[in-house]
Amino acid sequence: MGETNPQHAFALLSALTCGAALIDASGKIVYANQRLALMLGRDPAAVVGQTIFNLLKPPPPVQLLEDIASDLNEPRDHEAALLLASDEHLPVMISATTLTALPGLANHRLLTIVDLTPQKESEESLRGQYRIVTELSNTILDQALDLRDANADLETRVRQRTQDLHEANLDTILMLAIASEAKDQDTGRHVRRIQRLAELIAIELGSDPKTADAIGYAAVLHDVGKMHVPDHILQKPGPLTPDERAIMQQHTITGERIIVDKPFFTRSRRIARSHHENWDGSGYPDGSRKDETPLEARIVHLADVYDALTSVRCYKPAWDQRQAADTIIESEGKMFDPDVVRAFRSLFDRGAIHNGSHVKTNL
Repeated sequence: MGETNPQHAFALLSALTCGAALIDASGKIVYANQRLALMLGRDPAAVVGQTIFNLLKPPPPVQLLEDIASDLNEPRDHEAALLLASDEHLPVMISATTLTALPGLANHRLLTIVDLTPQKESEESLRGQYRIVTELSNTILDQALDLRDANADLETRVRQRTQDLHEANLDTILMLAIASEAKDQDTGRHVRRIQRLAELIAIELGSDPKTADAIGYAAVLHDVGKMHVPDHILQKPGPLTPDERAIMQQHTITGERIIVDKPFFTRSRRIARSHHENWDGSGYPDGSRKDETPLEARIVHLADVYDALTSVRCYKPAWDQRQAADTIIESEGKMFDPDVVRAFRSLFDRGAIHNGSHVKTNL
């Protein structure tokens, strides 16, 4: 194969809708596309010749520096911040990869840079809404406890108030979960099915009913981070590109950040982050293996995949239940915790999972 014409590579990078830069082994930028220049508020010619480190808010991510000096088979993503001409910082996601397939550019690195400002603004807005809900809930609970302490005759009312608070928190979870599914034609039903199947599996594994119920309710927020994934990716009928897949996979981290860091939501945060981790360590975002992943996330992982297989999606028809169950069982010890698969299989074989989408709901 002949030498790659750099100008041809530059033309390809200029067509990207995200920021892109080609750097040499020292980190010096040899090409920057117009989109990256616009993000920086500078002329492309002023960017070329600088090192990528000079354009990042110090200190740059350590792993990014290591990736730039390494041979990468797959792109790796890192959050960072660009230094703008106005001295402000722009939050971005940087993906680094080698260009070994291009002989003339084998010693260079390709950096694609995506502006995270809309996601950051949405996250902050949702955090604020959660803080308000939590503060209101705490106020109601404090009032209920004061009533109990003031008069023993009010204990019944206190219990009722506390139950109302618990139900309000659960309703808040459900409303947010349904909002995250609002772009889907199966609005609300998906999260209800995941809730019930996760609860059934937890009971089959030996959890007491109260714990299983808590796991089921925590499960409904598993995909809350998808509200930040663009519609054209969520509803794409064909395979995702590497850049689109990277954006889609960010919904796990975004979901964890959205959910308020309070004890009531601890399980929901763990599930949101880890429900795409595989038993053999091949999942994301952390590549955790076996019981490094929380049990509730391992349960929801299986429930989510089964529901996805047996439901109509924009890119596929619904699978037959038996076909979907066989696929789950074949993935034991690979994608799924063997104990969770055995619990699922026991439920399936005795008919507890049925009706085309595995559980009956009130929706």
